[in-house]
Amino acid sequence: IRDRAHGARVSLAVGAVAAVISLIIGITVGATAGYFGGRIDDILVRITELFQTVPTFLFVIVIVAIGQPSIGVIVLAIGLAAWPVIARLVRAEFRWLRESEFVQAARSQGFSDLRIIFQEILPNALPPVIVTTSVLVASAILIESALSFLGMGDPNQVSWGSMIGEGRELLRTAWYLTALPGLAIVLSVLALNLVGDALNDAFNPRLRGTR
Repeated sequence: IRDRAHGARVSLAVGAVAAVISLIIGITVGATAGYFGGRIDDILVRITELFQTVPTFLFVIVIVAIGQPSIGVIVLAIGLAAWPVIARLVRAEFRWLRESEFVQAARSQGFSDLRIIFQEILPNALPPVIVTTSVLVASAILIESALSFLGMGDPNQVSWGSMIGEGRELLRTAWYLTALPGLAIVLSVLALNLVGDALNDAFNPRLRGTR
């Protein structure tokens, strides 16, 4: 049981940190593209589409194979692979909010672009981003588990995926060695998706209005 708890620490930490990396890159790219528009928007959209053409898991495998299979490299690889989802979402919110009355009022008062982006528009664009973050954490946990199962995880760290990989040879005699970490992954991903649904209900004004 202690090993399973230790595996939970690694898997959840990878999911959380990778999601933070994706948020930082995605919000920066999406906010810049959505606010300024024009040629800057075109370039950033092309870069985002380029990243999206490569399957996320394949992209992570390539980065981990080039580097060394460590927790740091895995976290960075997942973060670099997942940011386009956030970028497209933030861009869409900024394109809609940049013409709002409160933004026009901020411009008329001489606020700088950075102040308008981070203090005026971004707080109003965060609700859908927060909802998506729970899905990002769940996806990162699944990707890290798959890598560890395939033997591409950090050999110095124990995670749920590595536990499943090590226990698959003992399925007939000690099935619980695989079943318990597998169940932990299922419950964690399910819980994060339920959290995302709850946040969507809380932040979506249309859903609030129907209650």
